[in-house]
Amino acid sequence: MRKMAFDFSKNDIFIDTDKKLNKKERDFLEVIRERYKGKNEKYIVFTEKELKSIIKDRGLIEDFLDKFSKRRIHLKLVEKDEEIFFSSFPIFDFYMRNREEYRLYISRSLKSLKESGIFDDIDLLLILLFKDKKSFQLYLAMIKNRNQGGFLISRDQLKELLGVGQENYERFYDFEKTILKPALEDINQLTKYSIDYKKIKNSDGFTSKIMEIEFVFDHKLSPILAEEIDRLLLPLRDRVDSISTVSKVIEEALLKEGVEFVRNNLYHLDKGISGSLDDAICLALKENQNIDHQEKYILVSKTVDVFSNRFIFESRLYKELLKCKFYYNYNFLKALRNMKVGETLEYKDERHKINILYLDKGRESTIEIYKTVEDATGEKK
Repeated sequence: MRKMAFDFSKNDIFIDTDKKLNKKERDFLEVIRERYKGKNEKYIVFTEKELKSIIKDRGLIEDFLDKFSKRRIHLKLVEKDEEIFFSSFPIFDFYMRNREEYRLYISRSLKSLKESGIFDDIDLLLILLFKDKKSFQLYLAMIKNRNQGGFLISRDQLKELLGVGQENYERFYDFEKTILKPALEDINQLTKYSIDYKKIKNSDGFTSKIMEIEFVFDHKLSPILAEEIDRLLLPLRDRVDSISTVSKVIEEALLKEGVEFVRNNLYHLDKGISGSLDDAICLALKENQNIDHQEKYILVSKTVDVFSNRFIFESRLYKELLKCKFYYNYNFLKALRNMKVGETLEYKDERHKINILYLDKGRESTIEIYKTVEDATGEKK
């Protein structure tokens, strides 16, 4: 799908549902958002037990899913006060039940919008979890100014931004308690950012009027990101002209695509390129611009078998991985522990790609281990 050019720093987005979500629907949507990784993921798996814990009512799972599937998201993009795009779609297209397992097939429209590039910076499902539209308006203002780490806004402009009439909440204390703090709590609780503010008065007097508000925010993972960026840059640092520019590019790629994407795209970058690596790094880390060698894997081990329980399955997995000289690390262990029955796990690092599918109740499970062409052919020589 062709990328859509839409600059959120200059334009606006409006998102709503046809009806306000109730608590059960919000809880359900929050779990969907946590499990939906986007891109090539077609469906999300729930067990009957998981759905009952959300819905709380026995025997009403299908009724709940039927009603939820009819909920529609309305999306509007506005450029210079002109509506340039509108879309209306469900969160998931349909669901299937196989014994005690439910599969929810993600809306094709939602996947298409993700591929269009509109939501590189904004998490659509997260927006629907905000308790109030005012939270989203403040969140959007934060996204527009995220490169500056903050912004200054007048009291009247803030009221206008949040859709509050100038005649309402004459005392800033009332506005702060009723409108501003709940919106900040929403953003801090649901998003990957931490946001705070300072009140700026027109003078130093005790009764001075608050005229402006300065918002400051940062990514919650900033310290961790800084350490990861240093590690990634270490072998390339001597051939980078602008450390600050390249660090920013790496940070954005880490947030959008994850550590494995960045590592894979930088792994061979210093080979075959003379001079500065600045432009090559920026090109390699553009979304979906994986360098050629990344997908060149060779299947070196495949196991298809029935396992009586997960412990035996993981024991076999461990043995097969050792044979291929792959050693467990934190990221892989975390992904393995979060893998559900019937859910395919795909894991990549600089030298391996691992596809795992565990099925119970007498069904065949699969373990596939790939190596990069360079490693696989090197071992055979």
